[in-house]
Amino acid sequence: MRVKKLFLCLAFLGSSFIWMGPSVYAGMANGLKQIVLAPFEIPKAMLQGGLNPISMVGGVMTGTARTVTNIIGGVGEMAQGTAATASQAAKEAAPYAKYAPFFFL
Repeated sequence: MRVKKLFLCLAFLGSSFIWMGPSVYAGMANGLKQIVLAPFEIPKAMLQGGLNPISMVGGVMTGTARTVTNIIGGVGEMAQGTAATASQAAKEAAPYAKYAPFFFL
């Protein structure tokens, strides 16, 4: 039964991408890129600090802040798509909001 629900949710998600414009795909792809690459900010910041233990701890803190910022920004960009403002994004996303419960089944 769960497999059927998962299949239906994925089928709906895939079919909803057909009706979206190419600029929406670009916003979603950029947001997904930010989310996927966010965890690599911690080792990057650690290596930028050098091999000094104090600077490595600072790098971890800086990398963690960048990771959280990139994840939140990526999710926001995926939700916003091509909208210029948050209110415009809410107006564009409103027709699809009624399908949100299907993803939690």
